[in-house]
Amino acid sequence: MRKIGLSLLALIVVAAIYYFTSGSTQLALQLKEQVDAQMATLQNKGFVVTTKEVDTKKEHFVITMDEPEKIAAFLTAKGMQTTAKDLESLKGLKIGVDVAYLADAYSAASFDIYPLALPTSLSLSSVSENDKKVLQQIEKMIEKKTFLLHLDVNKLGTGFKGYMKDIDEVIEDDKKVKLSMKSLKFTGDIKDDKLSGIKQTLDSIAVQLEDNSFDVKMDNLKSNYKVTGASNYDYASDYTVENISIFADDTFKMTMKNFTMDSISKEQDGLLSVTANTTLDTIDFKDGQKSGRLEALVFDMQAKNFDIQALTKLETIDPENKEELLAVAQQVISQGIQFSISDFSVKHIEFDKKKLDGFMLTSAFDIDKSLDLSSLEKNPMAAINAMDANLKLTLSNQLFAVIAQQPQAVMAMMLFQPKDVNGDKVYKVELKNGKLTVNERPVM
Repeated sequence: MRKIGLSLLALIVVAAIYYFTSGSTQLALQLKEQVDAQMATLQNKGFVVTTKEVDTKKEHFVITMDEPEKIAAFLTAKGMQTTAKDLESLKGLKIGVDVAYLADAYSAASFDIYPLALPTSLSLSSVSENDKKVLQQIEKMIEKKTFLLHLDVNKLGTGFKGYMKDIDEVIEDDKKVKLSMKSLKFTGDIKDDKLSGIKQTLDSIAVQLEDNSFDVKMDNLKSNYKVTGASNYDYASDYTVENISIFADDTFKMTMKNFTMDSISKEQDGLLSVTANTTLDTIDFKDGQKSGRLEALVFDMQAKNFDIQALTKLETIDPENKEELLAVAQQVISQGIQFSISDFSVKHIEFDKKKLDGFMLTSAFDIDKSLDLSSLEKNPMAAINAMDANLKLTLSNQLFAVIAQQPQAVMAMMLFQPKDVNGDKVYKVELKNGKLTVNERPVM
């Protein structure tokens, strides 16, 4: 057994020596060939690619975004959700890519990716005089590679990791604006040459005016995206942000603590369903002399039966083409849309230093496939017969008493009395067969 162990160790040592000498050079050349082949492929996918070889283990590429429609189709095939409309504003953007092969023990290839030139729509000749000063400063930031993304792909080609360079810049306009971003890192998985999952963390990102008249900041952001099926619409994602703060002069202030959102998207038989669950520990706000707090906010919703083929078409249609837009929208709801809120609630509300129990709302909304959208312009009420909806709003007695004191609510309170259920005030609204009722009292 000892001899077998020593032989195995010797084999590993020999392999390591080969790999880190002549073997590594051969592997680097093979990797270089693969990357060159991939870059050549991009030429037919809406990009323009120029190449400059530095040496056998390094290369430099310049990639220009040339045809948004082709690029969108290519990225979608690779598991990335985007549309030609999203990319149109990036047409003409030039990206520099520095590639190093076998840069360390983890990486088969390492990439430094950074913009070289702004999109055509943001050229100095196409913006106003007021924007030119800002644009010139951004171009200087581009020259010193302020917006640099580093990416390492592992030797098996099954995963990657990377980071974005920290940003700490000041842009001078009418006022000085400070931009900062700290510690954006990510890891991801690749399966069958497609993105199958990615995780990101970000310590902080902020935009702040020098005179402190405006300040937006997010701290400790984490996200996770995972492909769950064969379709690009099959995925699960979750986000958390520890702190979000917005300040405007001394008149407005809002802070949100521990925001989370989980969502699942699924395709079945050509139809899309989406569920999303959102929570917030607290929202504190101040507007002038008024201040308040919301505690334990929850928002859970589901939407389903959207025709995916039509949704894809909808992303590419000219908004000015009303006839085509209407036809595709009709296809979107061709199977009947269902939308529901299973929980929209706030446990406690604090206003003017008074702490109150909160509220809870649930609802369901269905659009029947028989709805003819083309008829709505002439007869908007035609939609009523094709819709079913119900809503239940539960208010604490404390909150109801405060609302009842507001002049805007007095008339509604007089017309529609709530029901008393377990110490709370409850409203039930229902739309069915063209009839609308509130707590079983007809409205129309």
